[in-house]
Amino acid sequence: MIDTSQGFKLERKPMPVEAQIMHRTRNMIVVRADKPGMGTVIQCYDLDKGAKTCQFVCKEKISFWTWVTDNKLALVGQNSVYHCDLESASDQGTNEPKKVFDRNADMANCQIMSYDMCSDGKWCYLIGLYAGEGNQIQAKCQLYSLERNQGQIMQVYAGCFTQMPVTDVTTYNNSLFCFAKKEATDANYKLFVMDVGAPAPGQPKHTISVDISMAADAQGDFPVLMQASPKYGVIFLMTKFGYFFMFEASTGALIYRQRITDQMPFVSVRNPSTDGMISINRAGQVHSINVDAENLIKYIAAAQHIPNNGKLSFTMASRFGLSGADDIFKS
Repeated sequence: MIDTSQGFKLERKPMPVEAQIMHRTRNMIVVRADKPGMGTVIQCYDLDKGAKTCQFVCKEKISFWTWVTDNKLALVGQNSVYHCDLESASDQGTNEPKKVFDRNADMANCQIMSYDMCSDGKWCYLIGLYAGEGNQIQAKCQLYSLERNQGQIMQVYAGCFTQMPVTDVTTYNNSLFCFAKKEATDANYKLFVMDVGAPAPGQPKHTISVDISMAADAQGDFPVLMQASPKYGVIFLMTKFGYFFMFEASTGALIYRQRITDQMPFVSVRNPSTDGMISINRAGQVHSINVDAENLIKYIAAAQHIPNNGKLSFTMASRFGLSGADDIFKS
């Protein structure tokens, strides 16, 4: 039974809860529990009103869930992926989640780590890890086109969707899938940034790939989390050993790398107020990572490790309206 600080009860008959998730913008909590013979019961509660707003029953056991929009909760079952649409759900009786696609059989042995849908609702990805040969951690990703009802399997460890300009057409936001990948034949992990929507007018589809240079003292390290910052045109990456990377999205240039924790980070979200990233590690520490807008361009212009740093600082300053490139513009 769930009690609020106001003293009222949300459920007369308590349901054993195995997992709960807070809404990302509202004072709402969603709980789930397995019910023998039914599947998984998902109940949504408005904590301000002290009432259950809707209930869903999924016929599968759920191994992972996450918000994909303010109104859609994604459920990853053993066989399929579902969406619960809170906006269209009735507050009477039981609603049925909508099946989005079936999980590829190649991902049956994976522990699901992340799932997301792009903002226009045309693409989804599902990422999982598994123990490969020699007990080495391997990854698989099912990238799925909802328009074509087709998917493909890739060796992707972390990814994110984003929208930002990556060409000189600064008024156009490219719809991008960013991901960290390593095939069995690759010596290094690679960062890919590619268009999954229409390219900017008069421009080819944007696709870049660059090596991810792991630290020398981090043998066996691999990417686990990724977020994008459209405000600054950069991509954030976290690894198992707690290293943070920041890449520029249009070229893949490594801007910054630093170890920020010695505990594995396991979850992250984009910080909408700063366009930064918030992550939590296994020790329960919360890290808030943000771009220093006043010094980003100055840092890039002076960084000798960044190829063509002068041109890149100029491009980013003009593309995103960032300060720090006054001397460059004057020249």
